[in-house]
Amino acid sequence: MSLAAALALSVALVSQGLGRIRQAEVELRGPLAALEVELPGQASTRLELGLAPGELRTVSVPVFAGVDGAELVLRELPEQEGSARWVGWTREGEAELAEHWRALPSGLRTRPAVARGDGVAGREPQPAALVFSAALLVLALALRRRPALACGVGVGGGVALVLWLASAAATTRELRVLEGEGDGPWLAWDSGFDSLVIPAALPLQVEVEPRSASVQAFGALSAAGVGELTLVARGALLRRASAVDPGPRRVSASVNGWGAFEEVWLRSGDGRWTAHGPWEAGAALPAGRPGDPPGALNPALPQGVTVLVARLAPGVFSAGAPAGRPVWLRWIGPEVGDSGLPR
Repeated sequence: MSLAAALALSVALVSQGLGRIRQAEVELRGPLAALEVELPGQASTRLELGLAPGELRTVSVPVFAGVDGAELVLRELPEQEGSARWVGWTREGEAELAEHWRALPSGLRTRPAVARGDGVAGREPQPAALVFSAALLVLALALRRRPALACGVGVGGGVALVLWLASAAATTRELRVLEGEGDGPWLAWDSGFDSLVIPAALPLQVEVEPRSASVQAFGALSAAGVGELTLVARGALLRRASAVDPGPRRVSASVNGWGAFEEVWLRSGDGRWTAHGPWEAGAALPAGRPGDPPGALNPALPQGVTVLVARLAPGVFSAGAPAGRPVWLRWIGPEVGDSGLPR
């Protein structure tokens, strides 16, 4: 992709949560520390530039625009030194991405989001925090004959607990889910609560839930272009879809041709789930026992077909996901053989 695609990272989503990416071509002259692009009432962008005095760049800054012909407002930082001039809208890459998205199976495009819960992602109650709370209560009760000490322990422990939970709440959990259907194409959905780091490429689809959430985006331009963008939306789920090619990777009952799975669950066509534990690369499907996968990965999925849910071991196949982001696989296919997987 060109620099226009790289600067897709500097998008701020329209307040309704969904929109079309439109690329605004902008001519820049340094010195400029940053550029803010606003589509009044719809979207805004902030891009850190670091342009030296006299340096010239022409860039395409994508924004989420609801209508054609909208006028942009540009703000140069610092003001009255460098300059930024909006040339107009461009359409590079948009038609190809839209066509690719429409060509995907509808079931793949509309599959329920994997968000949070059951240890998958999101912010969840920490068992250690609950244990700490119980221990603090027991200690305070044990010291009830020494009110001053009990009060000090309670206050100190309470402050520590609040800081602990606040720190946990501020931690953003992100994950990638590889979505497949039969022998067809695959999608990679990256999602995160409150914020999401996305790579330098125009996405097939970007969503925010709830749609009323206000989303800000922050990126930086270097000599090599923009590496990534951080989207921020407090209390909202951010999702980004991209095409992914697993190559020759396949999975069947007789052999795991994907790579090492840390955990595997299989649902047969009659709706029964079995847990199979770890599944090593190249091995046959281990024996299973009744057990459900994490609830967030088991929403209203199609009935009467096989469903495979698995968590990939780190480093097996990230498909470009940032380091440390958990990668899950969710495959829906036909009912074939006793195991529900192709033999």
